Amino acid sequence: MFSQKLPSSLIRKMRIMRSWNLSAITFCLIVAGFTYVYAEELKDTRTLVKLPSDIEQKMIVIMRDHIRALEDIIYAIQVEDYDEAEQIVESRLGWSSSLSPEEQEVTKHWPEAMQKMGKNLYHAANDYIDVSQNAKAKYSKESSEKVIAALGKVINACRSCHETYRFR
Repeated sequence: MFSQKLPSSLIRKMRIMRSWNLSAITFCLIVAGFTYVYAEELKDTRTLVKLPSDIEQKMIVIMRDHIRALEDIIYAIQVEDYDEAEQIVESRLGWSSSLSPEEQEVTKHWPEAMQKMGKNLYHAANDYIDVSQNAKAKYSKESSEKVIAALGKVINACRSCHETYRFR
């Protein structure tokens, strides 16, 4: 009824403006939705593991050494020093490292599921050593790829724990 009294050109402009308004509102809602989703992703949803401060400091030292160990392993593989890579894996990521009193003191404060993830790291490290030794015995492109894949499992064991747990 109201639109019947308005000129047709004005009615067209109003329809255009209404569609622009709807587009602008839709755009704003989409942006707001993405912003909300992005903000949700920024929330740290990992499980908090509360540690005594002295244990937390020891854990930081151990985790930083694990990162340096991975860097050293990758370098050793790059220069084709597989013996050195195996030695680093065994002494700093494998069962030998888990037997150190410092690591035992730290891991006893972890939840059971986190301890299991730590054991997965040691298993992956030992598997890496087996694969690497077999690759040295019969070197081929395929055996080299298996060494890299085994190292990937070691890295995945680290990542899965770090994606699940935090202590700060």
